[in-house]
Amino acid sequence: MLFLQAHQLKCMIKDRIIFDIPELKLYKGDRIGLVGKNGVGKSLLFKGLIGEFEVDAVISWYGSFTYVKQLDSEYANSSLSGGEQTLKRLEEAFAAEADILLLDEPTNHLDWKRIEDLENRLMTFKGAFVIVSHDRSLLDKVCTEIWEIADGRLTSYKGNYSFYEEEKKRQWELQNEAYEKYEKEKQRLLKRYRDKQEQAKGMTKPPSRMGNSEWQLYKNKASAKKGKIERVAKVVKERLDRLEEVKKPVEPDKIILEYLSFTEIHRSHLIMTPELSKSFSQKKLYTTPRLTVTKGSKTAIIGPNGCGKTTLLKQIFSNDGVELAQNLKIGFFEQQLEHLPTEQTVLDYLSHESTMSQTMIRTVLGRLRLKEDDVKKKMKALSGGERVKAAFAKLVTTDYNLLVLDEPTNHLDIDAIEAVEDLLLAYPGTVLFTSHDRRFVDQVADHLWIFHNETVEPFTGTILEWNQRKNQVEEKNPEEKLLLETRLTELISRLSMPSPKDDVATLDREYQQILEKLKLM
Repeated sequence: MLFLQAHQLKCMIKDRIIFDIPELKLYKGDRIGLVGKNGVGKSLLFKGLIGEFEVDAVISWYGSFTYVKQLDSEYANSSLSGGEQTLKRLEEAFAAEADILLLDEPTNHLDWKRIEDLENRLMTFKGAFVIVSHDRSLLDKVCTEIWEIADGRLTSYKGNYSFYEEEKKRQWELQNEAYEKYEKEKQRLLKRYRDKQEQAKGMTKPPSRMGNSEWQLYKNKASAKKGKIERVAKVVKERLDRLEEVKKPVEPDKIILEYLSFTEIHRSHLIMTPELSKSFSQKKLYTTPRLTVTKGSKTAIIGPNGCGKTTLLKQIFSNDGVELAQNLKIGFFEQQLEHLPTEQTVLDYLSHESTMSQTMIRTVLGRLRLKEDDVKKKMKALSGGERVKAAFAKLVTTDYNLLVLDEPTNHLDIDAIEAVEDLLLAYPGTVLFTSHDRRFVDQVADHLWIFHNETVEPFTGTILEWNQRKNQVEEKNPEEKLLLETRLTELISRLSMPSPKDDVATLDREYQQILEKLKLM
């Protein structure tokens, strides 16, 4: 069933074409992820389709729709948190029971559990949806088609986000192969043309062993031969001119960070904490075991909203009982970015105190898609996403050996998130960070601090390894739980009527231990 049809969908701002889409259709059951770099017009496409922004188009709706716009700074004036407002909007959207959901960054401010809940609702949704999201895991799980806006055009890929990534890679390889073949043929023809030109030019002079009288006898023959060579050269030139140009594909960005004077630390643990605890209004937030940050590790702090991830970060670096390694130089990234100097240009801001060359600084900025015009802007003129990029670039171009990052991917598109991943993986120091982006944590983290049951569980390994271990434990739990419950019943019986031989204190300790184990199951 056709829900939406649009023809000649064109959006222009001043003289700039944002997008020009000949035709767009949406059917019942479509599960579409809309992707593209910041500024290509994803949100404008939504607004144009529903009439909130003027576009040139013939748009026909054959079903009802609900639009959930991206949560912006207005939520700061509400009594609800960003996550609570996002959940409220999503509840209203599903309650409307519209045929079509248009969702613009619906996972902003949501924790992993809430994102998984949203995924489950989308997978059972009976209508159609188009979703703009930087959450690659969500696009993988719920989408069966990806629409990409790039260079003003919309291209469809029949698959989830991983398929889209593979297809883009395959297209790049085909384009590169065609370009190399074109260049090889172009150079071959160009060389042949120049050789023939030189050959023809040399025939206007007598050979060194031939006298003038002999040359006069063979001049006519040489002239005829020269004409033939010139005709061959002309044919080669025509073939060269007719050769269809194949453009070189844009090379994938590769960053090798060059630190001129990176401060080394000669100990294995950079941070060692005592047991920490935090409470608010007499309510316990968390109690942690002793925690350590290993040199060179990339540690992600994960857990639901409100569990205390940011609070723990602040507590670690303001607690006198925490042991920090000597020569530790810490670079902090905070969600609010209130410390940025508004009057400095981006390049001046990064150059100050950096040990890197101007070329390397510009390379890092370029990888984050801050181009020549952007680096000359004053910081106050940057968008939210550009401010995040500048603040992050400052950290990786300065002589910090520990980066502490609180939600570094907020306000970034997928391309920029992948750039941050590449830069962190290339960074030779240690990283401690929080993030709601599951793919980002999967790509970067090799250590985890996991919040659950008002405590923190340290884990050495990736999120994939942790999930595998958790699944193995869950598979064993039913049998183990039955054994523990049987033993618990036996202990209760013995404690209620102990025999003279029973050590009541030992039985009671075992009883308490089994109770704790059962609570964790």
